[in-house]
Amino acid sequence: MSDFIQQIKARMSQPLPGRQAQMKMAPLSRINQLDAPVDARQSGVMVLLFEEQNQWHTLLMLRASDGHVHSGQISFPGGKKEELDKDIVETAKRECEEEIGIKQEAIQIIGVLSSLYIPPSNFHVTPAVGILNHPFEMNVSPYEVQEVIKMPLQTLFDDTKKEMRVITTSSNIVLESPVYLLNDKTVVWGATAMIISELEHLIKDLI
Repeated sequence: MSDFIQQIKARMSQPLPGRQAQMKMAPLSRINQLDAPVDARQSGVMVLLFEEQNQWHTLLMLRASDGHVHSGQISFPGGKKEELDKDIVETAKRECEEEIGIKQEAIQIIGVLSSLYIPPSNFHVTPAVGILNHPFEMNVSPYEVQEVIKMPLQTLFDDTKKEMRVITTSSNIVLESPVYLLNDKTVVWGATAMIISELEHLIKDLI
């Protein structure tokens, strides 16, 4: 195992930055909706890390425009915990395989990030962090995913790629939020940006 992975594992075994890091990239309206209600649905997402051309990357995906609450948004693979899932990490791995076709046995789990609540979908989300050996195979579900994006962490964490934007959600709600810019037209905001913010806080100085 590389020194990079060992260092991430060590940091994830310590108290996490949690909300302090998450709130740096939270929509301004989120400040009063941080705590999950008792009826929140448990879900897991998979934050995949892999090395390609001497750079560490993560995988993001553009969700299909299917009319659901997170339709057409950039996210990590993931979804709702099912009864047969033994834990939330298994949920994240299963959903990742269903959505982008990466086999569960190909993912080496190194820890989990802080959970967070997503009010529009009533999900209480736990991000699992997994390592992939490159190259790897994907089999993307066209019903759930429009595009998979390989994103270098150095580019994603670049401070010049962050700004405030006015966002119109799939429910036609207009809000102001900090975003990560993937390119001129594509931004990451909301829960996914909050997860990335904690990851950035943990590992930016390692890459």
